[in-house]
Amino acid sequence: AAGPATGPAAPPPLSPGGPRPRIMLSGGDGTARLSDEQRRILDYARRGGTEITLAVNAEAGVVAPYLIDSDATVIGMGGFGGRDDAPSVAQLDRWLAEGKLRFVLSNAGRRPGPPPSPAQAGRQRWIEGHCTTVDPAAYGGGADTLYRC
Repeated sequence: AAGPATGPAAPPPLSPGGPRPRIMLSGGDGTARLSDEQRRILDYARRGGTEITLAVNAEAGVVAPYLIDSDATVIGMGGFGGRDDAPSVAQLDRWLAEGKLRFVLSNAGRRPGPPPSPAQAGRQRWIEGHCTTVDPAAYGGGADTLYRC
């Protein structure tokens, strides 16, 4: 009788205390860990007590650490390149009206590279029309702007 097939062993599953997944982030070191600055922003946004802790109007590389290195509900806006119309401004209106969204982080148009897409610029106009800038001294400041809606 033939024995069981042999082959390479499957890697063990990641445990909560195990190694973090590695992804490539533009300008990052390849890890998906929150920087001290990002952690301060997220800790400040948690005070809002809303279903969505933080929405981030930026490309995926900026959003990834918030998604991977925290248990907070963080919404990435714009998809991989920040150019998708998701969520739409209509969705942002609903979340705000339902009390689900209070804090938005945005870097739209303030980083080197191509100008914001029409969708990203539209979200930025919505943010600036419905939210106020949080004093950076309240959360320790950073390169991006935190808004309270």
